[in-house]
Amino acid sequence: MSKSQSLLLTSQWYLEAQRIMHYFNALSEAYGISYEQFLVLEHIIDLGYNTPGQIATVFKTSAPAASRKINTLQDKQLIQKVRAAGNDQRTVLLEVTEKGNAVFRGVKMALKKDDITITQSDVESLTRIEEQG
Repeated sequence: MSKSQSLLLTSQWYLEAQRIMHYFNALSEAYGISYEQFLVLEHIIDLGYNTPGQIATVFKTSAPAASRKINTLQDKQLIQKVRAAGNDQRTVLLEVTEKGNAVFRGVKMALKKDDITITQSDVESLTRIEEQG
């Protein structure tokens, strides 16, 4: 494949990814959150309590950026911060509220209803692009 063909395919891939992300955002915004906020909720729910540091690591972002994501969800009353039990009261844990669970379930059901399927192969292709960059 020539470099110009490769660049054209990359551009097409990027535009299609943008279209898909726009769709995901529109779907989740019907529930008052962005798709990225949905993903943060999903991570907290799937793993139970989470720390802000874990959110930063999973989303490959800085601690201040993770804090902004968390604070936005807290302002929307979708999560709450709680202090860890035991010896280290400095540790902040994140817990999804009833409202957060309801919003999460709503977005998840809307995604299932539209039968959007991303395969492991799709994820692996994206990972290869990231590794080559």
